[in-house]
Amino acid sequence: MGIVPNRPDTGYGYIRRDQENIDAEETPAYRVSAFVEKPDLETAKHYLTQGDYLWNAGIFVATPEVILLEIKIHLPDLYRGLERLKSSIHNADFEREIEVVYGQIASVSFDYGIMEKTKYPLMVVPCECGWSNVGSWASLYDLRREEHDERGNLSEGDSLLIDCEGSFVSSGSGKLVACIGLKNCLVVDIPDALLVADLDKSQEVRKITETLKNAKWEKLL
Repeated sequence: MGIVPNRPDTGYGYIRRDQENIDAEETPAYRVSAFVEKPDLETAKHYLTQGDYLWNAGIFVATPEVILLEIKIHLPDLYRGLERLKSSIHNADFEREIEVVYGQIASVSFDYGIMEKTKYPLMVVPCECGWSNVGSWASLYDLRREEHDERGNLSEGDSLLIDCEGSFVSSGSGKLVACIGLKNCLVVDIPDALLVADLDKSQEVRKITETLKNAKWEKLL
């Protein structure tokens, strides 16, 4: 399933489809041309104008037999782990077995481990179903459009916005957060930290996490 994008977004991977429409029981479907990593903003804008790029929502449809066969071929360690769990699924030590197996398996996404390597023909169906992956502050801001004020601001908690436009201000610290003249900004105030960012770059908050880890500031994570 490929979500038809309604904005340039740097937080999602994309699926590039072929141009030829293969009619599948009156539902338009296309062969998958490529899976594309999360782009920068300019590239995302280009994808939107091209029209043949869809958001990769991570929604895949296949039979269990096909999925297990693909795991066996492309992720053999995972397959062996699943076989081990299969033999103990009704035993009392099943939860312990899950912890052991899970700890031995590499962290590999289904997209990278299976979808980008499979030899099966892949089809994508464009989908407009109101899907939203609330994985960033910008996504949450967009999802709550009905709560925006007349200048496109979204605020929650004890916050005051003056001459601001297209901004998201969230106060969860119990103190007033007052903003003047902000445009396209994100402000998140919690008791032990304050985040101020360009709303369009809210996906990059992971860079803060990486920096804190490198600086050994685990207490803030």
